Amino acid sequence: MSEADTGAPPRATSSQYDPTAIEARWYDFWEKGGFFQADERSERAPFTVMMPPPNVTGRLHIGHALQSTIQDALTRIARMKGREALWQPGLDHAGIATQNVVERRLREEDGQTRHDLGREQFVGRVWEWKEEYGDIITDQMRRLGVSCDWSRRRFTMDEGFTRAVQEVFVKLYEEGLIYRGDYLVNWDPENRTALSDEEVENEERAGHLWYVRYPLAGAARNDVETRDRASLPGDADAETNRPYLTIATTRPETMLGDTAIAVHPEDERYAHLIGQTVTLPLLERELPIVADEHIDSEFGTGALKVTPAHDENDFAIGQRHDLRTVNVMSEDGTINENGGPYEGLDRFAAREKIVEDLEEQGLLENVDDHTAQVPVSSRSGAVIEPLISRQWFVEMEPLAEPAIEAVEGGEIDFYPERWASEYFRWMENIRDWCISRQLWWGHRIPVWYYTDEHGEIDESEGYVVSVEQPEEGMTQETDVLDTWFSSWLWPFATLGWPEETKSLEKFYPTDVLVSGYDILFFWIARMVMAGEHFTDEAPFEDIFITGMVKDEQGRWMSKSLGNGIDPLEMIDQYGADAVRFSLTVLCAQGQDIKLAPSKFEMGRNFANKIWNAFNVFGQFMEEGRRYERSRAFGELELVEQWMLTRLSDTIEAVEDDLSRYRLNEALQKIYHCFWSDYCDWYLELIKPPYGEEMTDERIALAAWIYERLLELLHPFMPFVTEELWHRLRSRDEDEALIAASWPEAGAVNADAGRAGTFAALQEMIAGIRSVKSDYGVGQGQEIAASVRVPSEDGLADAVRTHAAYFEKLAGVTELAAGPAEEKPRASAAKVAGESEVFVPLEGMIDLDQERERLRKEIENKENFLDGVRRKLSNEQFITKAPAEVVERERQKRRDANEALDRLRANLDDLVEG
Repeated sequence: MSEADTGAPPRATSSQYDPTAIEARWYDFWEKGGFFQADERSERAPFTVMMPPPNVTGRLHIGHALQSTIQDALTRIARMKGREALWQPGLDHAGIATQNVVERRLREEDGQTRHDLGREQFVGRVWEWKEEYGDIITDQMRRLGVSCDWSRRRFTMDEGFTRAVQEVFVKLYEEGLIYRGDYLVNWDPENRTALSDEEVENEERAGHLWYVRYPLAGAARNDVETRDRASLPGDADAETNRPYLTIATTRPETMLGDTAIAVHPEDERYAHLIGQTVTLPLLERELPIVADEHIDSEFGTGALKVTPAHDENDFAIGQRHDLRTVNVMSEDGTINENGGPYEGLDRFAAREKIVEDLEEQGLLENVDDHTAQVPVSSRSGAVIEPLISRQWFVEMEPLAEPAIEAVEGGEIDFYPERWASEYFRWMENIRDWCISRQLWWGHRIPVWYYTDEHGEIDESEGYVVSVEQPEEGMTQETDVLDTWFSSWLWPFATLGWPEETKSLEKFYPTDVLVSGYDILFFWIARMVMAGEHFTDEAPFEDIFITGMVKDEQGRWMSKSLGNGIDPLEMIDQYGADAVRFSLTVLCAQGQDIKLAPSKFEMGRNFANKIWNAFNVFGQFMEEGRRYERSRAFGELELVEQWMLTRLSDTIEAVEDDLSRYRLNEALQKIYHCFWSDYCDWYLELIKPPYGEEMTDERIALAAWIYERLLELLHPFMPFVTEELWHRLRSRDEDEALIAASWPEAGAVNADAGRAGTFAALQEMIAGIRSVKSDYGVGQGQEIAASVRVPSEDGLADAVRTHAAYFEKLAGVTELAAGPAEEKPRASAAKVAGESEVFVPLEGMIDLDQERERLRKEIENKENFLDGVRRKLSNEQFITKAPAEVVERERQKRRDANEALDRLRANLDDLVEG
């Protein structure tokens, strides 16, 4: 059947590899042919990978490209191995991020805020935006060649998924694992919503430590006046002679909410003041002095201002001592009515004004520079404000226990294994999860409230937790759920859970989860907890944690630095296969990737090598003819037996790497086998002299090996391999490479002994070529050479029998071999395994001129090395120069010594005999 009959794309006719002419055509062929689709009715063993759902807000970034490339390779390999492979795609609604994007667009286009529209109309706008832009990232991923089942694409707010989210909330509430309460939360004043601990990033920032005087009040003042004031940190006010306590703070604006001063019970400086009071500066409120064992006596003055409404540790102290809670912050980060004269000021403007007033009243004792860890919203970049707020929480410890056991008991394996330690560290110290968000876009919490005659919520009547509205007139909770509360259900909700669907039965649990370590706690750990709790199974067998993509200096990519790399631009410039190859090769397990655009050149070069290798034998193939192997293994030439053995060994080694998710090492082995073994040695030795034809037997074997290499390469570089697969010969539609069988080492003939013989000849030929390179002699120049072998054990015969190999690859026209071969006069020698090769130089180069050149080069190199040594012997340079500068000099010394060894050895070769 012809390609036109099958609907397969026609063979490429261009002699140059052009990715743009190939990629779109083949992707369309695969998708229309249904090659990506998984069938739950199939009897084949399943293989399932869940795509971490990208945000609907996004453009494909380089991290997506890496993750998608790895997942696609694993899926394509499983498909070729006969598994019913499902790569489940989808999109995340990304609550805060999406709401911010749409609201920003609303401001720019209409000059409105969401409040101008109202909730219902704004959410409608978000859905419109999702419909408009939701397919963009999907189309961008197609450019990369991903083979996920697009017919199954899910969205975390589609109808079925929403139902699953609501039922999970209800179930956890009924189990007593969801509760509501007024607690200190991470408040984002920019987005005006609570955040989970995992959504807060701590940044080291330069700031100040303000030392504020809190005047002693009542009995405390009288007591101090009768004592030695020198025992108290702080003195008396110069004007009033009023004694005080000095308190150190990094956030003066929060003192407006102070309700106590705390000291350590064993701190002798303050023991006599415990139970007394001080006056809060500026607001003149009396505060008790309490003793608490959690106070660090070494920090500041050892006395701590306690602000239960705006600090986590202070909140705990307040709980222990039954202190008042005074919230002085509004949701937008301004000071509220409890802040007295500072009401309405932004918190940071209030800080400046408070410091100014303290100084004016003589209550600011000192200001020190101080570096602190500042909590920042990962969503908006705003400084987090700890705030007492009524929120919904999930109790996590009961969920964490079985998730810990799943990893400890081997139900789940981490690759690399060290990430299991991080997983345990977080799980064993897990805190309750704040799941409510004060947003409009997201899953509305399935909680219903009674209303009064005015339609207002009547909290006195309580609330009902239910998927459906319990009674007419009840109003639903306005808060939405944290985005991750839907994402943690991804492995099974995408397959139809809580319904018992065929897809869920077939494809769950999944095989492997591929992700970066940045969402280990946000998503991966929570998915394990959800899987164990709601399905009684771990959601995946393996977790493969990749490194993160950074710029070539190891910095995170960001708009502010301008160091981002757009994968779509790289695909335009280098081709999708080149991008996929480079990202995979650079993805060493357990290491971040330092990436520059130039790194994609190696992928493009390899794609060109694959393309051009076909022409070596393909130019001799007759159109429409099928070339079949006819020779038995024993009838093959030595290089052919070696190449088949190398192919078999490579397949076996690749299987071992893949079993441990070392995809970069697997691809490097395939690369070496193709470029070095197949192209540089095998094809070079079998191709006929210019103007002659290649025999059918050689074409058949070259094409057969080439097919196996295309099969190995296809999961990593699908476009160029599919194109060349069809260029090899006419195929039926179902013979597409994407549906071919994965090669097996046992199906390839191999002979380690024969391969070892050829490998010995390789070393000899490489040694001769190295001599030519050392002395600037062209590789095509004809020379003589001899080989001294350790014994007359057959290797000498192999050298003589295959002298043509030496001639073709090293230009050796006169060749001798044996255990008695002596080193000729004025010759170069190279060790080749247990043998030694000799290349007479007389007649090949001008010996006198070469000796003089080598002596001058040795002298120059010695002078250079002396300079480096002097620098490295300078103690000031070693101690003051940056470590990387010192290391560069040490590397120069190593390189210079190695170069001198080579130059002196070459000069010794030329000593007159």
